[in-house]
Amino acid sequence: MRIISGKYKNRELKSPNSTKTHPMGERERLAIFNMLGNLEGKTILDLFAGTGALGLEALSRGAASATFVEKDYKALECLKDNLKNVDNYEVIKGDVYKIKLNKKYDIVFIDPPYDAFDRQALKFKKLLRENGVLVVSSPQPIDETSRKYANCYVTLVFN
Repeated sequence: MRIISGKYKNRELKSPNSTKTHPMGERERLAIFNMLGNLEGKTILDLFAGTGALGLEALSRGAASATFVEKDYKALECLKDNLKNVDNYEVIKGDVYKIKLNKKYDIVFIDPPYDAFDRQALKFKKLLRENGVLVVSSPQPIDETSRKYANCYVTLVFN
């Protein structure tokens, strides 16, 4: 797996050998970032970060900063390796449903382990700035705007 475009293009990403994470494929990421458009100056929250592929892709494409939240130890180790020589990020170790975040973001990525997917994920819309977007990857459609890519559905929820 690698970064698709931007400053860190072609950077290889380490991934844990675990069934707890399911790194999003390049095709799905490409579709998401094409839908999002220009990321210059945007603040990013990558929940259930895993390898950090979504937040790293956003930073590579000009986002101002990214916050990564992950609780799995193996995934955190890969995430930290993948963030070497990257600027403007924060890593928070913890359960996304239990941590307190007092900041608002332009884009919030939610790509949880599918066996633990819960529609509660939509509650993170409260972390969006005005005109922000929640990007949800799920095993089934969230609503009529959900688009299917390989084995997942991607839904953009606008604030």
